Amino acid sequence: MKAAKQVNRFRFRIGAAAAVPAVLALALSGCSPAPQPAVPSASESSSAATEGSPAPAEAAPELSAQVQAVEAALTELLAASPSPSREAVREAYVSAGFSPDAVEVSQDGTPTGLGVDSIVSAAPEGSDCIVGEIRGGSLSITTIPVLSNGDCLLGDDR
Repeated sequence: MKAAKQVNRFRFRIGAAAAVPAVLALALSGCSPAPQPAVPSASESSSAATEGSPAPAEAAPELSAQVQAVEAALTELLAASPSPSREAVREAYVSAGFSPDAVEVSQDGTPTGLGVDSIVSAAPEGSDCIVGEIRGGSLSITTIPVLSNGDCLLGDDR
């Protein structure tokens, strides 16, 4: 009787050991990425654009001027300090023509007193926001739509 129990335990262990890889394979097969649509080559897309389709819309001249002003102010700030303070970033936007109350700037330090990896700043200009990110002494500028509440960044960063 004891030998029969050992055989049954052995069969159970083999069955369980075989079931685990099968279940994993089945579960992971659903994780494969969806097929991507074909992307036209550069020559195809340029020929399609010249066949009478309208050119992509360019940013409004006022927005472009404001983006350039913010970029110039933040670039000047980075030349003086590769890791500027939150207030210095706010002042750069003010020098570019924004109201200090409209400028949103992320924190420049953690609650434990450590420095942050990046500072994100933004200010609304019409229905868009001019967003700047300073990371490792480098600057990135982009525009995004204003959030539904009128802010540019999530959270309380004024």
